[in-house]
Amino acid sequence: MSLIAMAIVPFAVSLFVCGLMIRLGPKDAPDGGRKTQAAPVPSSGGVGVLAGMAAGLASLALMAPSVAETLVAAPIAGIAGFTVFAALLGWADDVFGLPALTKLVALLGGAAAAVVIGPQPGTLWVDGAAVTLPWALGAFIAVGFIFVMANAVNFMDGANGIAMGTSLIILAALGLMLVPSSVYSSADQSPGILMAMCFIAAASLAGFLVWNLPGKLFAGDAGSLSVGGLIGGASVMFAINGPALVPLTLCLPILIDVFLTLAWRARHGRPLMQAHRDHAYQLLLRAGWSHGKVAWLWWGMTAICAGAVIAGPFASAAGLYGARSWPLDVIVFAALLIAGCGLWVRQRVTLGRELLASGR
Repeated sequence: MSLIAMAIVPFAVSLFVCGLMIRLGPKDAPDGGRKTQAAPVPSSGGVGVLAGMAAGLASLALMAPSVAETLVAAPIAGIAGFTVFAALLGWADDVFGLPALTKLVALLGGAAAAVVIGPQPGTLWVDGAAVTLPWALGAFIAVGFIFVMANAVNFMDGANGIAMGTSLIILAALGLMLVPSSVYSSADQSPGILMAMCFIAAASLAGFLVWNLPGKLFAGDAGSLSVGGLIGGASVMFAINGPALVPLTLCLPILIDVFLTLAWRARHGRPLMQAHRDHAYQLLLRAGWSHGKVAWLWWGMTAICAGAVIAGPFASAAGLYGARSWPLDVIVFAALLIAGCGLWVRQRVTLGRELLASGR
């Protein structure tokens, strides 16, 4: 029965509602520059993803009444509340076009409210050791990561399948690592419900991708902001009781491109608040790569990160290797960070210069 609630129901509802959004949703028109579609494409597919998540959680609550109690209590309520808030904010932007600064301020306020409700990290686990944080510092880190992930997924949502497919892999991996209770020090039901939320969100994204991969529907800000916020909130909650670098490692394919691109634009005096085509994935699209090929590349990199953390620091933290002698979470994170940054720089030096020289 749990398989129905966590996979079949959210997938089917998301698939159906996304199909409705193709007919009823706002249209994302081409702009002759950053947007690559030749004609207006229905957007706000994130509404379908959110509907799938709501249906999956409702089904789970009907099977186990305690689920509903956990959903409306801290810390899950903070994560769920921000996901809904970000979806509504994104939908408003999809329909009415909100100023960028207004959207950023609203997201920051929403992230702060989510952390006030919960989760509130007082401890982070690095290399098996607990690092105690003052409440203010822990809250600052939590708000910052939720805010950053909401925007980062939004920045990466410029090619069919790349942002939402990558998010699906991240959420599925987080859900998988939330299964063994030995990773957690708490005895409440929150990790179990968070696990269900991750799997339900992944199934909902799969329903959306059926329409998105052929280019029939975009997620819009309603999808990218809410899914990114969910990843951020789930990562913070995971880090409170599990290896803190694990969710950060999972998000590296997104975060490396976003932060290095912003740094590159700042170094060249280009406005950071302006839409552009300078991300690594956008360079590949400009060079003639198909959306599918670019998406598969990012999915592959994310799958490598997921495999590395599951086989390395997570397995070690779960006690599968017995006594540890190496800081696997630090080693895996550092190795993948260095490799990812190296690939980004190499592409910028080679393909970036080639595109600049040819005027593409």
